[in-house]
Amino acid sequence: MFLTTFIKSHFTKLSVPIFNSHSGSRIDKFLIEDLNRSWNEVQKLIRNGEINVNNKKIKDHQFVLKEGDVVTYWDKLKKQVDTQLRPIPNIKAYEELKKMILYENDQIIILNKLHGYASQGGANPNYNIPEILNLYFKNFYIIHRLDQLTSGLLIIAKNKDIATEISRIIQEKAFITKKYIAIVQGQTKVQKGLIDRPLLFNTNNQKQTCYNEEQLLEGKYLPARTSYEVIQEYQYHDEMYSVLDLQIFEGRKHQIRAHLSQVLKTPILFDQKYGFQFTKTNRDLQTQIFGENQGIMLQAKKIIFQNFPVDINEQFYQNSNGTMIQKNGKLEIEATFSTEFESLFQILQK
Repeated sequence: MFLTTFIKSHFTKLSVPIFNSHSGSRIDKFLIEDLNRSWNEVQKLIRNGEINVNNKKIKDHQFVLKEGDVVTYWDKLKKQVDTQLRPIPNIKAYEELKKMILYENDQIIILNKLHGYASQGGANPNYNIPEILNLYFKNFYIIHRLDQLTSGLLIIAKNKDIATEISRIIQEKAFITKKYIAIVQGQTKVQKGLIDRPLLFNTNNQKQTCYNEEQLLEGKYLPARTSYEVIQEYQYHDEMYSVLDLQIFEGRKHQIRAHLSQVLKTPILFDQKYGFQFTKTNRDLQTQIFGENQGIMLQAKKIIFQNFPVDINEQFYQNSNGTMIQKNGKLEIEATFSTEFESLFQILQK
């Protein structure tokens, strides 16, 4: 009893809110990243009841976190990493990150993220947005996820209150519109429509699978809706490509990638994980666009907030990364196309 009291008096309970960027993550995988501990260490902490979610002990290492959850643990569990052994981003990495900034004030940063940069983890610290930000900001909160291979809008809060408020808006969905642009392989059967197919994420192959509506009743699958409209079609050598304007309503991990590939049968260009076929034409095209780098032709193009909680002084703001228009509390943010998108459009329009 004395030992327990002693420990509690000398350590602090840490409460970590779960935002959209980690919604859908397993508790063990989240803790490996958050605590800087190995898989075995995290499993032991969970088995021993050291981890709470929403004030309840979690003993299931496969427990799935959702937005709004609060993970609590003693600060002694967080492993301090020796920065002399751990690779850290170089100064050039931060300079490259600054080139992506569409807007920044004392509360938020809005990036037009390039292909290849990880918004959650990632092996190369020079292409890892959290690692780069860690060098320059004491506190920051990446509000929503954006796949490493995808480009486009990424919102980062500089304090917990703003992060919580923006995350709440994203979670409620009624007051936000998220639009994407994708270039896909093949043609759709109809020019516009709504894909309403639930998804199940396989943690073994890190891939989503679409299911029929009736399977949703089993409770294992998450509802997901994606609207699409064909805005252009291109014939390039022996291949046909389509440009799609997309809107997502749920924001599941890999939602667009799975829906376009498995439902419309039009995988996103260069997205081999979700069925893109690398013919000679396609491989040559990928080399022209990305060289030795990796990326897929999907961009988070526009976000519209009906009531944005951050004070933006400018009614209109524009730079090389995009534009922001604010009127009567409504904020519309639109990213410019990435260099890869611009290059591909030039090739296809010849």
